[in-house]
Amino acid sequence: MLYSPERSSLAGTAPTGSAHAGKIFPAGVISGKRQTLHGVKDENGSSMGRLYKSISNLFITLRRVLPALLFCSIASLCATTAHAQSAAKWDKRGQDAEARQDFDTAYEDYHKAVLKKPKDLRFQEHFDRMRYQAAVSHVDRGRVLRQSGDLQGAMAQFTRALQIDSGNQAAQQEINQIQREQQVERDNTPQAQEQMSRQNETLSTLGSIAGPVELKPVTNDPITLHMVEDVKVIYEAIGKAAGLNVLFDPDYSSKRIPVDLTNVTLSDALRIVGTISGTFYKAITPNTIFVATNSRTKRTDIDEQAVQTFYLTNASQQNDANEVVIAIRNLLDPSVKIYLVPSQNAIVMRATPDQLLLAQKLLNDLDRARPEVVVDVAVLEVNKNVEHNLGITLPTSITITPQATPTSSSSSGSGSTPSNGNNTPSNFTLNTLAHLNANNFAVGITGGTLNALLSDVDTRILQNPSIRATDGQRATMKIGSKIPVATGSYNAGVSTGVASIGVQTQFTYLDIGVNIDMTPTVHYDREVTLKMKIEVLSHISDVTISGVTEPVIGQRTSEQVITLKDGEPTLLAGIITKTDSLNINGTPGVGEMPLLKYFFSSRDKVNDKQEIVFIIIPHIVRESVLTRANVRPIDTGTGQSIELRRDVSANDSDSEPVYSNSVRKPASPTSAANAASTMVQQLSQQAAPVAPPPNYVPGAQTPDTQPAATQPPAAQTPETPATPTVGGPPVSFTVVPPDSTQPVGSTFQVAVMLGNGHDIFSVPLQLQFNPALLQLVNVDAGNFLGKDGQAVSLVHREDKGLVAISSIRPPNTPGVSGTGSLCTLTFKAIAPGDSTLALVKVGALNSAQANLPAVGSQATVHVK
Repeated sequence: MLYSPERSSLAGTAPTGSAHAGKIFPAGVISGKRQTLHGVKDENGSSMGRLYKSISNLFITLRRVLPALLFCSIASLCATTAHAQSAAKWDKRGQDAEARQDFDTAYEDYHKAVLKKPKDLRFQEHFDRMRYQAAVSHVDRGRVLRQSGDLQGAMAQFTRALQIDSGNQAAQQEINQIQREQQVERDNTPQAQEQMSRQNETLSTLGSIAGPVELKPVTNDPITLHMVEDVKVIYEAIGKAAGLNVLFDPDYSSKRIPVDLTNVTLSDALRIVGTISGTFYKAITPNTIFVATNSRTKRTDIDEQAVQTFYLTNASQQNDANEVVIAIRNLLDPSVKIYLVPSQNAIVMRATPDQLLLAQKLLNDLDRARPEVVVDVAVLEVNKNVEHNLGITLPTSITITPQATPTSSSSSGSGSTPSNGNNTPSNFTLNTLAHLNANNFAVGITGGTLNALLSDVDTRILQNPSIRATDGQRATMKIGSKIPVATGSYNAGVSTGVASIGVQTQFTYLDIGVNIDMTPTVHYDREVTLKMKIEVLSHISDVTISGVTEPVIGQRTSEQVITLKDGEPTLLAGIITKTDSLNINGTPGVGEMPLLKYFFSSRDKVNDKQEIVFIIIPHIVRESVLTRANVRPIDTGTGQSIELRRDVSANDSDSEPVYSNSVRKPASPTSAANAASTMVQQLSQQAAPVAPPPNYVPGAQTPDTQPAATQPPAAQTPETPATPTVGGPPVSFTVVPPDSTQPVGSTFQVAVMLGNGHDIFSVPLQLQFNPALLQLVNVDAGNFLGKDGQAVSLVHREDKGLVAISSIRPPNTPGVSGTGSLCTLTFKAIAPGDSTLALVKVGALNSAQANLPAVGSQATVHVK
């Protein structure tokens, strides 16, 4: 009762819900504590408010700035994407234009793609290739215009070619040729006169040095002279007729000679009199000559010597300049002094004026730019693999293995004891035979398989490098990588106390990829002889030999010497490999029955076909044009001394090219890649099997029942055309042997004539003969498909009396029409008998690659 007021006070001061706390802490303490917490809460709330406000301001700022940042990033990304897409778009347009043979448009589109993305090597490669192709097309077009007489149009084409490719020497040579033809008109222009004036001012000092004296008579009228007088009198008579002063050597003893000259020039009259009298003359002044006895001593004393420097412009190597110097030194007199200055690529000579003039002529003939050729190479490899695997493979074996009881146990008073669990065949005892049951045998069955697989793999690999080389110079190109190959090993241990470091392996490196080694020779008739080796090496797999991993290298090699025309495609090598395999796995008997074989066996059929061709096309990009002045002979006098004879009647025709027709003929625009694709199709057609004639037996003799000209044509093997067939009269093929009877051991030719041809582009055919009687020696192309000057590609393959021939014109060229020789086959008679030459398969395609109807024939050859 005494403490009830306090409890009431405490109860009255305690907050709601704090009754339990009021029992422990005094009221003042609780009240003070509440005040202290409120103060801390206010202070913390103020700090948190400021923090929340800062964060809120930061979010507001980011909300305002972030959209702008996102917009800039997206705009930059879109600009980059649009830039790349624009370059790819121009490159795609260039490829489309190139497919249409529109080289100018393709060049411009590729150029724009390179400008958009100059660091993209794909675009740069397309641009460089098209720059060369576009320049060559303008050069060919300009040559055509030049042949037609349009010099202005030809000049525009050649100039455009130089604008596209400044390194195109063929265009520069054509421009120089046109400028030489217009030399007379340009010399009369004020610009030419002003340029000549500047040159005269520059050479005014050097011009004061007098050169060799050149005789300039008063008149060049023909001289007629008939007399028998003293030599001095005759010389004086000639001098009076030409307005020349004649002086004689005091040591000369004159004599009488007969002279009978009619309408000869002054130089010829002096030369004839000097030959008869044994004298020679020397020009002292332009109107004065000095006459002396023609002897080596007098010539050494009287002939004037001059010095001249000749600069070589096309000697790229020291050996070239040495060859020119040796040629001039051997042709001139041994007393001539000639020096080669390699640092200036110049030749300094001291000789008589006539000898210097002859040396100048020789330098003009020998110091010539070497031709250059670009060889377009294509290596096309086409692989096609088709696999069909269908069927059901049932279990092939069942095994039954006896075994002991899997588990056994023994009981005792304390419980059961399990066996050791090692149940092997060694546990099987005779006592077990009395308790055999199904648990004592283990049955093993192999698994079954359901196969349903179709695999079709078609691979096309085209390697199309181009290499440029100078005439007579070796050029190599290697594209690919190098891989190490172990070549040997040695023990690197030493005999001292130093420990051995073990066996060391030596390695060499092989060039994997495309390797081209070529030495071209460009002839003046625009033919190119190529000594070349093409290797295509690939890394197939690896093999371990004696602990060393060695690579397995796949090899495609072609090495030969061949002569081609400019722009002529040719097949260096071609191979077709076809493999067919059929693997059957199944139950014997029912696995071979129709329909049931698909349920009791599995059939795996694989067809593998591989085609490889090597195609090359040479393109002459710089040629050495011979003029008539380079090949015409000149008169150099007698063997005692060199004395040139001037011909005042010489004209400008000597500057015309010797091979004008062949030089100006534009080359075919065929590329090696297109030719390779076409050649693969032709090889595939040749590889197709053909049924032999119905009555043909290999090795048998065919009786001659009627003349060859009246024998019926051979039966044609029907073939489903891959392209549409054009109607109209059929193209006829006729076998024409030179003589129906041939002796054993003789060689004869058989022509295949084509008649009623219209727009013929390519011709595949197959001819069958008796290989026991005849041997095929060679097949040459006829003149029908190449009658317009285009290069014709002819490929043939022989297989046991069946020769497949394919003739094709260059791509993108029109067909030819008419009648002519398609090909000529050369045979050798090896045994007596009668052999039928039958065209068992003939065909023709026009320029639209449509089949034309065709009929063949046959002939009989008698071998005695």
